[in-house]
Amino acid sequence: MKNNSKSLIISLVTAVLFSFLFVFIANNKIGIAQFDIYLGTVWVFFLSFIVVLSLTHTFKKGKD
Repeated sequence: MKNNSKSLIISLVTAVLFSFLFVFIANNKIGIAQFDIYLGTVWVFFLSFIVVLSLTHTFKKGKD
């Protein structure tokens, strides 16, 4: 159970980091509406969370 929570925390931190990076890059572009930035941030958060969680699960499985 401890390894699962560690993978979850790593995934959450990485997802938040990628979301902030997306907001920072999107705010520097001209012509992007605020709604598009919010929607893009949500998509980046969910997709990066899923990808990192599956990668940590795969690497943990290969280690065992």
